This record gives sequence, C-alpha cells and structure tokens, in this order.
Amino acid sequence: MRSSCSLVELGRSAALAALLGLIAASPARAQTSPARPATPAIDNRIPLAALDLRGVFAFLGKDPITATGLFLAAENLPSKAFGLSGGAHVYPVRGRAWALGLGAEAIVVRNSLEPIDLTTKKPTGDVFKRRLRGVSGQLSLNFGHKAGWSYLTAGLGPMSFESYLEKTTVIPDGLRTTTLNFGGGARWFNFDHLAFTIDMRFYRTKAAIATLHTAPRDSHSVVVLSAGMSIK
Repeated sequence: MRSSCSLVELGRSAALAALLGLIAASPARAQTSPARPATPAIDNRIPLAALDLRGVFAFLGKDPITATGLFLAAENLPSKAFGLSGGAHVYPVRGRAWALGLGAEAIVVRNSLEPIDLTTKKPTGDVFKRRLRGVSGQLSLNFGHKAGWSYLTAGLGPMSFESYLEKTTVIPDGLRTTTLNFGGGARWFNFDHLAFTIDMRFYRTKAAIATLHTAPRDSHSVVVLSAGMSIK
C-alpha cells in the first residue's frame, strides 16, 4: 500500500511540475516572438493643393460687329491668339477617388495683324490688335488619385476682350465684364511633384459697346486650349 501511495504522489508531483513549466515558458515565448506592427495605410487621395502654368491657344472668332468698328473686313480680323494661363487650387473636401476643389485662375492672350494694301502689296502701316485678359474664381469636381486626376470646372470673374488699332499714345480701355467660363482637363504626375496638364475651356464673353479706343463686340464663346505643367 505504501508503495502504491508513493507512486501516486510521485505522479501528481510530476504533473504539477510540468504544468508550472508550461506556465513559466509562455511569457518567455511571447518575449522572443513579438507581434509584427501593422502596415500603415497609404494615402492615395488627390493632394491638398496644386499650381498650374499653361501655354494657351485661343480661338477669338471673326466678329462682324468688331470688324466694322475697326473698318476691316471680317475675314481680315485676327481670329487666333496665343498667351499664358495660370492658377492655384486647393482641395478641402477629399474622398478616396474624388475631391471638391476651389481656386483662382488668370489668363492673357493676344494677337496682331498688319493689313496689306491690295494695290501695292505692301503693309499699310496700321496694326490691329486683339487681347483677352481676365481672372476668375473656380469650382471644380475632380476624379482620380494623387498620381493623376481629371476634372470638370466652372468659374466667374471680370474679363476684358479688346480689339483696337495700335497707337503708341493710346491705352486700350475695353470694359471688364463679369464672364462665365467652364470646361475640363487632366493632370498626369510622372514625377513626385511635377505633372503634365491639359485643359479645354469655354469663355462666354458678353456684348460690349465701343469705347474711345476699343471696337464694339457681340457676345461670343471663346474656345481656349492650353497645356503645360502642374506642381503639387
């Protein structure tokens, strides 16, 4: 009987020792094999701000009213112009693949024409110029991510659209009317902060009466194409 009791007690002691050993080993295993930290999520949203600088090609049209005011045939009126456009935009409301943007833009384009005398085939000496200048606030809806996005935009602001005979002592005095513009474009960031950007815009210019040095005009949609660079 004593031998049986001793064996039972010995078994109990061995089981207790094994249990204590497992409990002691658990913290050590946890210390030698720490949990891997979670990988931080990548923010792929459209950035908070962007700056644009674009070269511009504009279709000014051949307005008969303007041509008459300059004593020109409508077909001789300069209808195409070149210039620059720039803007700054912020995106305060951003989703995973879209953003609402607010911004401001400026544009200036110009062209000139020196008519040829039909008899002598020589320049007449008179230089006719056309110039479009304006600034506008912009509201845009953007779709994409930080590596590139497209947008639809609309804006409103003062704009002058002047056609005049160049004289060294005369400053064009065209009226600056509130003008609506709308269109869209896209930006592609092939580098971390520098992108190629394109834009197409329609400016709904208003009719204006003649001033002392500027010809009158009818209402007209000026189509503006531009391309350049964007910085984020």
